[in-house]
Amino acid sequence: MTSAVLAVLLGGLGTGTAHADTGTALYVDNLAANCSDTGPGSQAEPFCQIQPAAQAATPGDTVHIAGNNTAYAPVTIASTGTADAPITFSAAPGNGTGPTVSGRQTAAITFSGAQYVDVAGINASAGGATAVVIADSQHITYRVATFRTGATTAATAVIAVDGSSSGIALTRDLVLTTTGLGFASMAGAQDITLADDRFSGDAGGGITAAGTTGIHLAGDTVSTLCGNAISLTGGTSGSVENTVAMPGGTTSCSDTGTPAEITVDAASAGQVTEDYNALNPLSTGTDYDWAGIAYATTQAFQSGTGQGAHDLDQTDLTIPVTGGLTEHSPLIDSADADAPGELSTDYYGKPRVDDPLVADTGTGDSSYDRGAMEFQDPFTVSGVAMSPSYTAYVGVPTTFTTKVSNPWSDSLDGASYAFDFGDGTTARSTTGSATRTYTQDSGNGYLQTAVTVDRADGTQMGTSGFVSFTVTQPPGPDAELSCGQDPTEPRTASCAFTATGYYPMTSDRITFGDGSAVVTVTGSSGFTAHTYAAAGTYTVTQHITDSDGRTATATTEVTVGPSYVVTAPKRILDTRHGTGAPQRPVGPGGVVRLKVLGVGGIPTSGVTAVTMNVTDADATASSYVTVYPDGTSRPTASNLNFTAGRVNPNLVTVRVGSDGYIDLYNAHGNVDLIADVAGYFTSVPRTGAHLSGLYPLTTPVRDLDTRNGTGTPKGQVAPGSTTTVTLRPASPSAVAAVLNITATGGTSSGVVTVYCGSRPSTSNLNYRAGQTVSNLVVTPVCSGKIEIYNTGGHVNLIADLQSLYTTGGSAFVPTSPTRFLDTRNGTGAAAEPLGAGGTLAVKVTGVDGVPANATAVLVNLTGVAPTTATHLTAYGDGSLPNVSNANPAAGETRPVLAVIPVGADGCIRINNAQGAVNVIADLEGYYG
Repeated sequence: MTSAVLAVLLGGLGTGTAHADTGTALYVDNLAANCSDTGPGSQAEPFCQIQPAAQAATPGDTVHIAGNNTAYAPVTIASTGTADAPITFSAAPGNGTGPTVSGRQTAAITFSGAQYVDVAGINASAGGATAVVIADSQHITYRVATFRTGATTAATAVIAVDGSSSGIALTRDLVLTTTGLGFASMAGAQDITLADDRFSGDAGGGITAAGTTGIHLAGDTVSTLCGNAISLTGGTSGSVENTVAMPGGTTSCSDTGTPAEITVDAASAGQVTEDYNALNPLSTGTDYDWAGIAYATTQAFQSGTGQGAHDLDQTDLTIPVTGGLTEHSPLIDSADADAPGELSTDYYGKPRVDDPLVADTGTGDSSYDRGAMEFQDPFTVSGVAMSPSYTAYVGVPTTFTTKVSNPWSDSLDGASYAFDFGDGTTARSTTGSATRTYTQDSGNGYLQTAVTVDRADGTQMGTSGFVSFTVTQPPGPDAELSCGQDPTEPRTASCAFTATGYYPMTSDRITFGDGSAVVTVTGSSGFTAHTYAAAGTYTVTQHITDSDGRTATATTEVTVGPSYVVTAPKRILDTRHGTGAPQRPVGPGGVVRLKVLGVGGIPTSGVTAVTMNVTDADATASSYVTVYPDGTSRPTASNLNFTAGRVNPNLVTVRVGSDGYIDLYNAHGNVDLIADVAGYFTSVPRTGAHLSGLYPLTTPVRDLDTRNGTGTPKGQVAPGSTTTVTLRPASPSAVAAVLNITATGGTSSGVVTVYCGSRPSTSNLNYRAGQTVSNLVVTPVCSGKIEIYNTGGHVNLIADLQSLYTTGGSAFVPTSPTRFLDTRNGTGAAAEPLGAGGTLAVKVTGVDGVPANATAVLVNLTGVAPTTATHLTAYGDGSLPNVSNANPAAGETRPVLAVIPVGADGCIRINNAQGAVNVIADLEGYYG
């Protein structure tokens, strides 16, 4: 037991014996290595047990007993002190919570013929007998101790006083038993005081006195299992005041025979004063048994006996099983301060205090509460606020402010606040606030700042409060940056930025990666925009500096480019009729210079590229067509490959020359060329135009297949029929769809037109009887649907959705046509045909500026001379989707434009279904 604990337990005594200043100090310590029961009992060589100390003690001596975890042997105290020089047995610090004397089948402590003995803080426990026996002894005080017995007989008391003893005072003690009595005095005993004691769990009863002269109960709390808290019989005299009697739990008792809480027989009733008590019996019990008459309530008791004028009972209050007090309880400030034996302190040694929230109904200074516990001032330090909140920062002053709960509105004039900052430093304040600057962080642990409030006289007010927290380096600075392009603002990056940290920012600058001037921004967050001169992927960088000189950088990549505007299909070139060029076939090596700006619904300016369906007709030889910007060198890549006598379409996206023209080059023979514009890419916002960006599907989806009933009833479509296709997945922001359309098994030659709204006079796909042919189509979307019109014979139609153009999609960056795959010569893969079921993984990021964050690429995909009819499927990663892109027949060279998602590894994948085929892939641009 520590010295502080002992001071609390032993301080504040209201009843005790005067001590002389002279006397010898004796010491007992059963765990001391050098203890001896024959020794001097000095601090250097203490006794091992209490018995030799009791025998050696003389008037005025004090025996200090170490509070160890190991119990002491039973002791008989026959010591004799004097009124001026009593013998004291007192608890001293040890390795436990207090010294305990333990007996098994015998009493732990027996007073026999002892006189003027004061015992404080010495606990007593007996296994099957009375714990403390007082026999033929006078002037014995026993305080601040715990007594208990494990006896199983109802007649066994924890404390027993015989009839030849007198002048006994038991104060501020805790008495525990499960079966027997708490206290019993025999006939002949005199002058006994029980004050501020707690009796708990007694099944046989609490306090019993038979034929005892002058027993005074003052401020006790007695909880018993089945009533019989107090029993005074056999002509006992004395008083019962300020005492609380209540149930000791929820144990059921017999409905009959349950004793009253207070029993005083006829021989004692005229000699006992009863008042200011509080009774709360079990529902099966009763309040009083007085002179043989039972009284169920205090009102009946008062009327019948004239006693208990100020008693409270179950009609006035319900006492918690714990016996504790709560604010506004009738037990508060309602006791008799002048009750015989009453102490100036309570069970815990706390002083009597007046509760300003409860009316004073007691006597004297009216600050006394009933029962063993005094309700104390509820003033507490309810918490400690800190600024900054929750975390302290190294080198930054942290202010702690006391938060108090002060229901009684105590004056804080002259109060001081003691702060312990948890790092070995302290401070005292008169304002309730204090500041500490920590010099090192707390690592993985926490610090705790505690505050106590002291009155001007130095006594502590209520309980202390604390706050736990970590100490770290000041946060930040941290920069975050994200940029993107809204299709309504082509080539314009909108960037969201944040700049956070403990210290204010002194500089926040953003560079856009195109050599333009640095932009300075302010605030902890915001937006800034920048319009680029050219499409591409740029690195945007944010540099921040705080007032402490610390810096941070954030970077992000943004892809900007023209936005797509889908238009109703319009034919702008047909050399058969002189539309857009002279009315004659294009010869070998011939170039058609085609005006596109201002033609077919295309604006006269601000257009960077056009998307159109290019078709060959009436070719006299196998050849290919290359489409490219006018005024630039013709690239080596091709857009359309065909053989003599066949009609073949292919979708082309081509940049527009600076003069508003594009060129179409024919390699061999004579051929008529047809071009139907489907949309354009613009670099400037346009009022009334549906500007969009690409939303590539991770996996293409087959939305229509008339061969098996996907998306429509099973069976070939008829000549002149229109098939409605519902797009999956749909998007409310979709303005155009990118689909691969395939015709197969036609009974005769025909033309397929894909549209929504009014059907145009243009075509997207030309097929011959029995041929399987496909083409990429970009078409407007009407409420998530498109239409496919068929002329010619009966034919099966297939539609594979590859991408959507939406109002929030990715920007397109056109590139110079670049061949990154040709299995004929080993470009991008081994120089060998792709076999049946084979898949090529081809790296596209890094090709002609395609960035690592590109979402899709625009590729002209060509199958060259397969050994058997086959189909090619292009996709990003994952499993092979059930779609196709190119459908070349055996020996045929067939190109198709494809929008292909980029896999997580920066590759696209191309799968060949049947036979062996050479594969060519030309990059036309990318989406970011």
